[in-house]
Amino acid sequence: MPSDLPENQRQTGVYQKLGELEFFLPFPLPPKNPAFDFDVELIELYGEAMQALGALNEMSDRVPSVERFVKVYCLKEALLSSAIEGIHTTMLDVFTNEVSANQTISKQSKQTQLVLNYGRALEAALDLVQKQNFPIVSRVILSAHKTLMSGGGGEKASPGQYRKQQVKVGKLTPPPANKVAGLISDLEKFINNDNSLPALIKAGLAHVQFETIHPFLDGNGRIGRLLIVLMLVQEKVIHAPIIYPSTYFKKHRAKYYEKLDSVRSKGDFEGWIKFYLEAIKESGIDACKRAQAIEKLEKQLSKKITSSKNFSLPETQANQALAALFQFPVISITELQNALNVSYNTANSIIQKLIKLEILKLETKQKRNKLFRFDGYLDLLEK
Repeated sequence: MPSDLPENQRQTGVYQKLGELEFFLPFPLPPKNPAFDFDVELIELYGEAMQALGALNEMSDRVPSVERFVKVYCLKEALLSSAIEGIHTTMLDVFTNEVSANQTISKQSKQTQLVLNYGRALEAALDLVQKQNFPIVSRVILSAHKTLMSGGGGEKASPGQYRKQQVKVGKLTPPPANKVAGLISDLEKFINNDNSLPALIKAGLAHVQFETIHPFLDGNGRIGRLLIVLMLVQEKVIHAPIIYPSTYFKKHRAKYYEKLDSVRSKGDFEGWIKFYLEAIKESGIDACKRAQAIEKLEKQLSKKITSSKNFSLPETQANQALAALFQFPVISITELQNALNVSYNTANSIIQKLIKLEILKLETKQKRNKLFRFDGYLDLLEK
């Protein structure tokens, strides 16, 4: 680190000069000299964040079939995390793209594809960690990156491979390519073996370390934010991956990058963690409120469908149809047919009744592969 730093400022790494470039090599976590400082403000923020996550866990445990919400929450985080990197689309575009066949790849659909890739990368990584009991190691990280950067113009970023060339990120020149594997190995040890700090704090520190290492040519920010969710799930801080801290990061994008950079330039791990805890707290509160609103909407619509004089459905069929819509807010007749295991004509009849009840709307007027959107749910997810 530069020699003009204050004496009490923590050294977070060393600079090494190679030719005209001066690389930054971060020290392994946890922070040392001095050790991570839990001041009063940080302790209070930590308590508030854990309280918000506790309420979210209670809510997710209460919601029937929380698994069906996981996909849409993953896509919500995908949408927001991608937006931080200048990749913009909408929830409607994302769900429409998922069920549309033979879509022409336009500039917009390429952006949508990148968001879908993030959602799939997060789902695949969660599967490895939750169902296959993999620790968070290079195999998980590289697999997620390969999915993230496949298609949508990401192929130039060497999907699923750590970078083999030098990059520069703003004022930072990250470690040389030949140091990346070793630095990631150190990070793996911190993630999986170090218990000196609470799991929620560890996830925040792992994110900033990952961003400093900058192991990929592209996609580092998205994989680094994905890492937060993965770690919180692995450590059972959250019961289901229905949290999206990228909401807060996107809203405070400039401060997000400033706080990340201050760790390297000023040794300010605590400043970053305070910002990160605010993000987790706000995300937990928002996700909990959104889950409650979804629960309320489902109950209202179930009552509306079963009590309608002209377009009612049997209660079991109504609940099954709603469950399908909450999983696929943009849906085709064939998808509903498969979800409910009914005939095409029955699925079409259900959709027509839901249109009459103003629960579904026709999304496209094309003669084949018509799509129908569930605006009430999409609005809750978008706002």
